[in-house]
Amino acid sequence: MKIIFKNIPDGFFKAKVEEIIEENGPYGCYLRIIFTIIQEGELNHYRFSGIIKPTVLKPSKFYRWVTTILGTEPDDTFHTQDLIDKECLVYLSRRNDYYSVKEVSVKRN
Repeated sequence: MKIIFKNIPDGFFKAKVEEIIEENGPYGCYLRIIFTIIQEGELNHYRFSGIIKPTVLKPSKFYRWVTTILGTEPDDTFHTQDLIDKECLVYLSRRNDYYSVKEVSVKRN
């Protein structure tokens, strides 16, 4: 089997939310959102994660991500499972030796 290693250029890729895992770290609770790339090409079916703190304030990155993924503002009571299987664009960026989701969008900037 011949394998060619490549770098992924930073940019937006079409994806869907596959899984959400609640974890705890030195700064408290955070969510690891697992996205699966669904666009055609070499990255199709690859999984990448984005880590975000579930802040309850509306002017927060978490609220922005939820609103973007859902396509509308969430109700005052929201369950993270509502994000599963929703599609969006994810911005992949390399940090050290791994790639992670840095932002979500509904359209390319």
